[in-house]
Amino acid sequence: MTVVFLIAGLVAFLAAIRLMRAAAVAQDVVTTAQDALAVMAAPDLSEDAKETAVRRASIRLAGRFLVIAGIGIAALAAAAAVVWAGAATGLYTLDEALRVGAGWPFILLSSAGAVAAWIALDRRARVPRGDGAGAERAAEVPYGPLDRALHDLAFATTGQQRQLAALETRLYRRRIDPARAERPVFVTSLPRAGTTILLHMLARCPELVSASYRHMPFTLAPLLWGGFSSAFRRPPEVSERAHGDGIDVGVDSPEAFEEMVWLAFWPDHYRRDHIRPWPDNARDAEFEAFFRTHLAKVVATEPAGRRYLSKNNANIARLGLLEAMHPDACIVVPLRDPAAQVASLVRQHRRFLALHARDPFARRYMEGLGHFEFGAALRPIAFDGSAPDPAGADDADFWLRYWISAYDHVLSRAGGRVILVDHDALCRDPVPGLEALATALELDAPGALTDQAGTLRPPPPAPTLPAAQPALMRQARELHAELRRHALVRETAPRSA
Repeated sequence: MTVVFLIAGLVAFLAAIRLMRAAAVAQDVVTTAQDALAVMAAPDLSEDAKETAVRRASIRLAGRFLVIAGIGIAALAAAAAVVWAGAATGLYTLDEALRVGAGWPFILLSSAGAVAAWIALDRRARVPRGDGAGAERAAEVPYGPLDRALHDLAFATTGQQRQLAALETRLYRRRIDPARAERPVFVTSLPRAGTTILLHMLARCPELVSASYRHMPFTLAPLLWGGFSSAFRRPPEVSERAHGDGIDVGVDSPEAFEEMVWLAFWPDHYRRDHIRPWPDNARDAEFEAFFRTHLAKVVATEPAGRRYLSKNNANIARLGLLEAMHPDACIVVPLRDPAAQVASLVRQHRRFLALHARDPFARRYMEGLGHFEFGAALRPIAFDGSAPDPAGADDADFWLRYWISAYDHVLSRAGGRVILVDHDALCRDPVPGLEALATALELDAPGALTDQAGTLRPPPPAPTLPAAQPALMRQARELHAELRRHALVRETAPRSA
């Protein structure tokens, strides 16, 4: 009977905690701390506003901790009352109950049972109801409160990330080989040009290594954090990314995390409503040493890797600088039909506007990574020196002008290390295109790339964009034709417009 009443006491303890919503209070603590970190990282708030917000958060946290302490005392009292009741009826003595309850068999089995019961109850409570909209919203940003707090902490402490990276360099100095920073491959273009699918295909080549979700959120320390996080990561699961474009990602999927390094060293380029491009001569010895070491670290995360690979859309604003920093690099710039790309840009911008309105963390997540391409996080790159107004981004003409400005910049800045790839031509006839790309990249195992030809599908006909200005559309098509003439991968015969 002693064990029965001890188990009953444990049930009473768990019931008290759940009935008094201890988990909700704890989540409120995490959310409050998370919001405070976000305020501290906000570039558009004054120091006085930040101090006021943090003071309010501190007061709320103190109150929440008192509530949690009260819940804990009440739950312990409920458990103690059950155990005392059994002893009061003479079924056992309190000394016997203490002896059994303090024994390792009961502690071990009761702890495992309590954890299993708690998880089961949580899963039952999280089963989606109705039309599944709740499950869809949860999948858009698949992070719980603790994950979100960790990400906010990482995004708000760029200086500490650099210090962590310096510690990592000392700890892993024997694994960091400078030769692994040689001949890097940078994939860049405006979003929706085929950069992600190209990244995924190239990442399957054994010599090329990209940053992955395993390195989040402390991406400046991929060896240290990647090794630490692997100890408690769940088994790899894949799901469609927030873009809703059919591309599945998981913890080992390559992703665009390189911009966090540029954010850490060049904060002045990231203005409130635009990003300033980098001059070709914007050399910085400290940054370049850190960047080259970072490239070698990412490659060192995979024993078979020998070359760095990244996808970073913002690199389109620093082509000349990248070539100056890495004269042995390959900079791959996919090109897409401007009407198709603009239509996709408009869709994605509207999609992320809605997502950011529903979930502010989604915006903080994108901004923390340096992804300023869409939604409320949009900060266009001022390619020609003038910053387009993000307020007009719901219009196709905004994106057409942006497209023209971006690829005029590419045409004028692309040097000998830039490889232009006609994405539409590659999708229509992938085998020769992938063979040419593998040769240009000097891949040790070109078959690892060309064997993926079946991944690509012919693109659908480009939309007409009836709301766009005809003059802008003609200018974009003329520029696209000129870019295609310089492309490594292109169609041998011109298509009718």
